[in-house]
Amino acid sequence: MSCCCTQGEFVNGFKHGKGRYSWANGEYYEGSFCKDYRHGDGLYCWPTGHKFSGKFYLNRKEGYGQQVFPDGATFQGLYHADQRFGPGVLKHPDGRQDVGLWLRERLLRLCTPLEEGFSLKNFPEYAACMDPSVTENSLTQVNADRCVDADRDLLPDEIFILPPGMESYSTDGDHLPLPPGRRRELDRHFYGELWEPDTHPHQGYERDPLSTLPLQARMQAHIQKHRSGLSIGSKHSWTH
Repeated sequence: MSCCCTQGEFVNGFKHGKGRYSWANGEYYEGSFCKDYRHGDGLYCWPTGHKFSGKFYLNRKEGYGQQVFPDGATFQGLYHADQRFGPGVLKHPDGRQDVGLWLRERLLRLCTPLEEGFSLKNFPEYAACMDPSVTENSLTQVNADRCVDADRDLLPDEIFILPPGMESYSTDGDHLPLPPGRRRELDRHFYGELWEPDTHPHQGYERDPLSTLPLQARMQAHIQKHRSGLSIGSKHSWTH
């Protein structure tokens, strides 16, 4: 009977560093791990012929990546939480291309300029990603201070939010809280050692501090974050 197989680096019993993990059904992941999570640059292959190469954040596709399909089609673009989210190019086997902004499997808009509708200065969580040339500090359809401060006073001591060694008991990356220290650790592993955390510590632990914003604003922030992250530490490039 076939079984799962792991090859690579381990730290304290966790897959951590570079390695390869193969499943019994023929799927395999090869790339960066962080405390048992697929986290960082990696390649995921399916026995059907599907392949994805790009970035992963806590087991999910995140940032720029490329999906290859068995029929020869490819999608290159931006992902968030395993789904297409932002600019991307779907190339069909016959040479046709669908280029624009994507939300999951839907092409929302063909490529057109986006007007700036808010500033990442309003979100300390994203301050390190902000392009210095962006000077607007207005935010449409939402009170930025309310979004940032919502959880600021909840359990400020991180040891009570996520006790040391929590991964030994649970690796539920979808539901465990992400206190500031934990998020900084994950971001440094994701972007590389040159990643600099923001200078305005956020005391809350919302998984996605921009989740209450309108779709276009969230997409703009996501694009800017990964554009800056690529210029800092990623080896991947995006072709316009």
